[in-house]
Amino acid sequence: MACAYENVKYLIKNDVLGHVQALAPKFEDAMKTISENHPSIKQYRSIGMFGCFDVHTPDGSNPQLQHTAIDSAFVAYKKAYTENGLIGLLRPPHLHIAPPLNITESQLMDGFERQDKALYALDEALGF
Repeated sequence: MACAYENVKYLIKNDVLGHVQALAPKFEDAMKTISENHPSIKQYRSIGMFGCFDVHTPDGSNPQLQHTAIDSAFVAYKKAYTENGLIGLLRPPHLHIAPPLNITESQLMDGFERQDKALYALDEALGF
C-alpha cells in the first residue's frame, strides 16, 4: 500500500498525466505518419502514449497468428528494431508502442524515427 501511495504522490507532484496529455497529439501524429509511410502497416490505434500498429501482407491477410512461432519477417524486423536501439513488446501481428510516460518530446520523436527505420526491414521481408 505504501508503494502505491508513493507512486500516486509522484504522478501528481510531477504532473505525469499533464505531460502525457501534452505529448499525446505528437504521439498520434507520429503513429499516423509511420502508418502512412509503411505499406506493411494496415492500421494503427493509440490512446495517450500507448499505441499499436497492425501488420498485414501484400494481399491484406494476417501475416501471423499470435499463438504460432515467430515468422521470419518478424525476426528480420526484430533484428532491425534492436539494431536501431529499441526494445519493446513484439506480439506479431501487433507492434506495440509504449514509451515511458516521462519521455521528452525529442526522445519521443527520436524513438519514432528509429521505429520508422526498423519498419523498412518488415516491409521488405513481407514482400512490399
